[in-house]
Amino acid sequence: MVEVSAAKRNITPLFPMYMRGYAMRTKKSIGVLDELYCRTLVLKIDGIPFIWVTLDLCRLEEPISAYMRQVLAAKYSVPMENITISTIHTHSGPDISFEDEGEDRNRRKANYRDYMIRQVFASVDQCFDQSFLEVTPYMVKGTIKDVYGNRNYKDKPSDKEINMILFCSDNHVAAGIFQFTCHPTVLGIHNMKISSDLLGNIGKSLDDKYNSVFITIQGACGDMGNRQYRKGNDEKELWKVRDEIMSQISVFEKTRVPIKLKTESIKTSEYTICGSYDLNSLKQQLAQDEKKLASATTEDEKKLLWSGIRHLKKKLVCGGVNTALKSVIYHLGDLEIVTIPGELFSTFGMEIKSHLKAPVRMIWGYANYSAGYIVEKNEFGKGYESMQTPFPKGEAELYVSHLIQDL
Repeated sequence: MVEVSAAKRNITPLFPMYMRGYAMRTKKSIGVLDELYCRTLVLKIDGIPFIWVTLDLCRLEEPISAYMRQVLAAKYSVPMENITISTIHTHSGPDISFEDEGEDRNRRKANYRDYMIRQVFASVDQCFDQSFLEVTPYMVKGTIKDVYGNRNYKDKPSDKEINMILFCSDNHVAAGIFQFTCHPTVLGIHNMKISSDLLGNIGKSLDDKYNSVFITIQGACGDMGNRQYRKGNDEKELWKVRDEIMSQISVFEKTRVPIKLKTESIKTSEYTICGSYDLNSLKQQLAQDEKKLASATTEDEKKLLWSGIRHLKKKLVCGGVNTALKSVIYHLGDLEIVTIPGELFSTFGMEIKSHLKAPVRMIWGYANYSAGYIVEKNEFGKGYESMQTPFPKGEAELYVSHLIQDL
């Protein structure tokens, strides 16, 4: 038996916030383009509960998600592995990091974190307080065309598949899951209004379409975006891209197929990356990229180089990396999910999915925290992602291989 309860709580900042996503953007937000939400699905499969939460934010740091998961696990007697809290990675949301960036910014981040955490707890409480509905799950699958793809190479194979699960009761969609793989960065560096950008607005459209609540899951979108396709960086372009994706979803939805869910196994796979950086190589790259920034002419060039340089300087200061990548692997009958605590390149995501067997196979990115870009070794030195990643060249392949062995 499958039962669901879903809830949605507003997490739009109540005051101007410094924004996360573009290092060039250093001022506070000046308004709200569209509201941010915490979306919660409590799913019971033959009585076994799962708490899945998605937030219209850029990223979480592990202490925040670990605290929330621990509180929820204790309150509702749910195993920690069954609780996933993720972000959709909008670049137009508030900065909630623990990075020390001055009294005003730090105070705003701390106040907003408290507010957001309370809203997460309230949404989960609402799910448990209201009635659970017995449902039949249906899958909807399709491939989005001509809207987004690999943001560095338009013709490179990339993951354009969408996955939806509709939890239906008496011909009504009681709740849903929507998963796709694309950086929600339609809005550019000049946007100073709070927004959930692309994935958040698809979620709102699905909520309205089905009069329900959908959790919105980001995939392995480390190198995915619509940079190669978009005609602008403003709200007009955002609504256009959203509407095109929704029109394609409407076609896919006509062929929904029932699926069966059962709890086969849930386990955590952990891979530790520890080592020192080649500081001389980083210094050389920094010098080269600072020259490139000085001569850059386009907005995309400037924003990527600016952010990359910022992260190169951070790596020079810290000197190395010591991080554990913790993924949860869900085998739930016709649904298999692998959570990724970071920005996995899409080729890795497709490789992992090729080793799964269920009709619905999802990579869940930015899950529980984000440790940074997880980049193919042959992309090092070519783009922004290799400048920003905290992981040495070749570690991504070792991590993915380790994860596949644990499937």
